[in-house]
Amino acid sequence: MFHGQFLLFLLPLSLAMTASALSSAAEADIYPNDYGNNLGKGKAFFHSNVLPRLAENGCFQCHARGYVRPNVTVYEELLKRLAIGDSAENNVVIYKMANLRSFNADIPNHPGGQRCATIDDEPCKSIRQWWGIEFGESK
Repeated sequence: MFHGQFLLFLLPLSLAMTASALSSAAEADIYPNDYGNNLGKGKAFFHSNVLPRLAENGCFQCHARGYVRPNVTVYEELLKRLAIGDSAENNVVIYKMANLRSFNADIPNHPGGQRCATIDDEPCKSIRQWWGIEFGESK
């Protein structure tokens, strides 16, 4: 009789613990392919901060239609380019957006023109913040 009462006590407790663990796992796994970036914080920041700035800047006119790469509306495509570089200021996305480091003054780094007046202006500002979330402090 004692064992039965003990089991009846443990069953609701274990179910509650399992439900709690599943809930926590679901909250932590908002984005399943987060590439280890602080449990999806980078992807969440991209969607809530970077994408709106890119849209405001007119980037979708070329880079969301499927014929000019990267498709900037796809997190993974832009993240690959963001990872090429060693800091928030020194990466391929910032070079393109601010039209920096062209090999020739007559040939722009970004054929669509300079999209950020400086790297401190939008959308470069949000992209630099995103880099910090994804990769931490500059090296």
